[in-house]
Amino acid sequence: MFRLELANGIAVIHLDAPPVNAMSFAAWGELPGVIASAKKQGATALVFSGLPQKHFCGGNDVREFENITCAETMRGIGMVRDAMKAIVSSPLPSIAALHGAVMGSGMILAGACDIRLSTADTRLALPEVKVGAYGGYAMVKEHLPHGVARAMTLLGSPVSGQRAFDLGFVQELAADAQAVLDRAIAMALDISKNLANPLGQQIRSVMNHQDENSLWTAYDIERDFAAEMMGKAAAR
Repeated sequence: MFRLELANGIAVIHLDAPPVNAMSFAAWGELPGVIASAKKQGATALVFSGLPQKHFCGGNDVREFENITCAETMRGIGMVRDAMKAIVSSPLPSIAALHGAVMGSGMILAGACDIRLSTADTRLALPEVKVGAYGGYAMVKEHLPHGVARAMTLLGSPVSGQRAFDLGFVQELAADAQAVLDRAIAMALDISKNLANPLGQQIRSVMNHQDENSLWTAYDIERDFAAEMMGKAAAR
């Protein structure tokens, strides 16, 4: 399902399951190992791409649910959660390079990344409700206005990459799928340079810690870390 390319410290993880890069529970189960392999090979940042396929991710393969037991479903959902945690908790910053369709699991994967880039005509949706399923809300609500996240979950209707950019889910737009990937790699290189020093390498984990806590707890975490950074800088 995944193909790893590493150059200049940037690990490009291609979703490679034609024709629409549909995910399966087995694929989710592979992802933590792919991320660990990238780090072991010296990667300093991750970029997720659906190229060369037409779509970033068409969602989970619904055929998998035709003859699946409740216990198997729970194990599969656990694999999805573990994969998301592998992205979010990794010391490597991550960027999703979006194009074509970004459905269901594709939005969850994109939401787990630090930054999302897209074409204006990309289509993003949480269509699970239309097939009698549920998922994705917990991740995407972190990046969208509350009402928008609920509407996308309840309606299952797509929004464009332009709309996702206007709402803040996407941070930059590019002309086409290749331009999105090129910009994502360039941005990953810039981030890697910024985080190359020992203090910089801690920033992402501190941000994660803040995100997992309330506003004032997060403020206290930021205050303490900022004081530590400034103290070490002054001592140099």
